Amino acid sequence: MRTSAIPYLILRPEDHVVLGESDFGMPGLAAVESVGPFVGIQASGPLITVHDSIVDAGLGIGHHPHRYNERLFYIEQGELDHDDAMNQITGHMDTGDVGQFTEGQRGMLHSEWNHGNVDTRAYILVYTTDPIPERTAFNVLRDADAPRYDEVDGARTKELVGPRSPLRVNGDIRLFTDARLDAGTAVSLELGRGEGGLVSVREGAAEIDEQPLRPGATLIAPPGEEPRSLPLLAGEPTRLIRVVHGPGHGFVRGQPLPRRASR
Repeated sequence: MRTSAIPYLILRPEDHVVLGESDFGMPGLAAVESVGPFVGIQASGPLITVHDSIVDAGLGIGHHPHRYNERLFYIEQGELDHDDAMNQITGHMDTGDVGQFTEGQRGMLHSEWNHGNVDTRAYILVYTTDPIPERTAFNVLRDADAPRYDEVDGARTKELVGPRSPLRVNGDIRLFTDARLDAGTAVSLELGRGEGGLVSVREGAAEIDEQPLRPGATLIAPPGEEPRSLPLLAGEPTRLIRVVHGPGHGFVRGQPLPRRASR
């Protein structure tokens, strides 16, 4: 395991890469990558890709293969239909749902399509699995089944992955939450020994150590040797996603892959 002495780093909008038609080979899909092969941070713990994606109404991405990993699609707006042609698995995700794609040893050949009349926004985590599940599967945590609780006064938290959630993942994702904070409310990203995590402000504004975090920025805390508590203060009504994960691959920087030329 390679841990980092960096307590955290903040990626501003210009530090992300926006993938589009030239990358996916078809129109209607855009993905803002904060972790992955096309940016400088290519892994943090088990996370190997993090995308903030938009799928235009009536469009999607055609069938393409994946194998060995698992991915979570958190549908923040809109809907998606899943079709795995290799395994004859189909399913549907609505606003507030989390789709769990377990690629397994066999792999999948899947398509995700927005048959709705509004654009779909999905926050996507891709992470390695160890051991790799034998079977390919698709599962959905419905919005109504995700636990909600008052984390502190002024902070209402929805738990997608964690000890309260019924969703059981096949990778070392330990907590995945969506919290709504009143102005002036403080919460923390709590990390134990060997843990890392990330924060994405989805609405509003927050700060850490007097540094601003607004939509379009991503805070990444690489896996570290010592426990950490990273305090986040909402300067206005704010919604933020937090993820806590295990040590995985450590913190991996690399040369981004070259991208296809725009058409």
